[in-house]
Amino acid sequence: MAARALPPADGAAGLSPRVPGPAASDRVGDAVRVRPGGVPDAGAPRRCARVDARLHGGYSRSAARHRRPRRTRRRLRRGGAARARHRGPRRLCGAGRPVRRGLRASRVRPREGGGAGVSERFLFVRPPRPLWPFNGPSTAFWPPLAFASLAAALRDNVRGLEVEILDAPALEMGWKTLTRRLRASSPAYVGIGEEAVSVKEGLRLAALAKAAGARVIAGGCFFSHVAPQALATGLVDVVVHGEGEATIVELVAALREGTPAALGAVAGISFRDGEEVRRTRARPLLPDLDRLPMPAYDLLPVARYGALSRNHPALASIELGRGCRGACSFCVLWRQMGRGENGGVRPCLRTKSPERVCEEVRVLKERFGRRYLAWVDPSFSADPDAARAAEELLLRRGLGMGQSAWLRVDEVVRDDASGALSAYARAGLDEVYLGIERQEAAGLRALGKRVRPDAAREALRILTTKHPRILTVGSFIYGLPGDTPAGMRAMHRFSIDLDLDMAFYIPVTPLPGTPYWRDDMWDASGRFFRRFDFLPDYGARGRAGRCARALLGSIACDWTGARLAWYWRRVRAPDPRKRRIAANLFGRGLRFSLRRAFDALVGAGRGDGLWMPAWYER
Repeated sequence: MAARALPPADGAAGLSPRVPGPAASDRVGDAVRVRPGGVPDAGAPRRCARVDARLHGGYSRSAARHRRPRRTRRRLRRGGAARARHRGPRRLCGAGRPVRRGLRASRVRPREGGGAGVSERFLFVRPPRPLWPFNGPSTAFWPPLAFASLAAALRDNVRGLEVEILDAPALEMGWKTLTRRLRASSPAYVGIGEEAVSVKEGLRLAALAKAAGARVIAGGCFFSHVAPQALATGLVDVVVHGEGEATIVELVAALREGTPAALGAVAGISFRDGEEVRRTRARPLLPDLDRLPMPAYDLLPVARYGALSRNHPALASIELGRGCRGACSFCVLWRQMGRGENGGVRPCLRTKSPERVCEEVRVLKERFGRRYLAWVDPSFSADPDAARAAEELLLRRGLGMGQSAWLRVDEVVRDDASGALSAYARAGLDEVYLGIERQEAAGLRALGKRVRPDAAREALRILTTKHPRILTVGSFIYGLPGDTPAGMRAMHRFSIDLDLDMAFYIPVTPLPGTPYWRDDMWDASGRFFRRFDFLPDYGARGRAGRCARALLGSIACDWTGARLAWYWRRVRAPDPRKRRIAANLFGRGLRFSLRRAFDALVGAGRGDGLWMPAWYER
């Protein structure tokens, strides 16, 4: 299935595929270096350890000495420290900005090529944040694929701009270090994109960026649905709506021009013009995703993702396509990549060609040593022909590896009948996340799920009998009008009967863009959104609290024979990977439930269920 050779969408001219350059990862700040041939240097993490500990908090004397040429080190040993001048690589800051190098400051020369030197820096930042309690530290944060794709578009199409990605959680970089890094690098633009639960950190980052003199550009599923409120804080200059690769290229040019008229000509953004918030015309979706540049994986600390994980080793995030065919009421992902129509948004699904997907996997495997793929698509098999063609081509080219993906239960049944599910499994799919949501037809209809209630049972029967190596994780949503404690106990028993490896119970969450959101929920501090953590709160008031406490009671006390048999099957699973994951999830779930139950009993107040890492403020 070849990609269609269509012209690019409005503003997308010049976005051409690009494989990261061979020396692009030889940057201070990356945990992996690339040899001249473009192959990651396996010894680089060890050799870079001393530098990596300090690289984002200013350039220390010991780090500078680590990079000094041998001749300079000999002169220093002879007492010539005051006369020695470091001539090593100069790639930390933009042209003309001072860099701390040992005891003296020097200036970075503009890059050659293209006829223009680097005069500005665009810095994409994922700030420090807490961890979801069911994730391990090594896989709690997937590589920010959106940042890598946007950075590639800027790098390929904007001259005189140095582009960087700073993934603080992957680097275990706290706020103090991040603050020093922002002050030292003095970026002209800072790009942010947060989920609702981490908006507090996003706004804190925006304040630091503004203090450093940068213009703040926000995007993603959260900010694009609260653009007027975000712009009113004064911490965000522009909000990008929907797909951003073409928009970000035009936006930088408009910001350089510096006039409201230039900004108004950029499709797909919101900005403040005096006291007025202006939203420009919607940008058409890119008709051919194959024309996007290769994501700038080389700008990420690739070696850190999944570095210590046995279950998801050498993790990489990747997309088969964008959008979804479903329109679930609680989901914002299909709205983010939907097609604007009559003032609203309709679901729209686009996929990459199998050849393009295989090329991305080849780069991830051969250049960056990745061994596990995490598909980020809302529903990986929404287009079964595209999913099957991509997986079969991966097999033919010897690129199969471990994979995880979100699937719909009705699509599991469909793909089993066509043989596509077997192709996914042969290519390496060994972990699936199933949005089961409810056990009754009325609840499914209320959530906009056009699925038969018995589809979940059939899908789990297929997975457990035909593909026992695939780990199955199911999600259930509670807190709808009419939900009762008895219904929650029935939901828990239903999840046991399905024989899932793990079940998560999620309160219905009023995310911006969904019908559950109200404008009066906005909190400029971001603290309110911390409760959008998709975790049960046993101390909450109202219907959500009653349902959560009923779930807790069922989990703690409802020990039927079917449930004991379920635990025995997990303990005795023939696949060691499934045994490890089941044990990890059980232990983390037990700790979480005990902690939240204790908080509810002692009246500790409403707090989030996230785990704050030790490095958060460092």
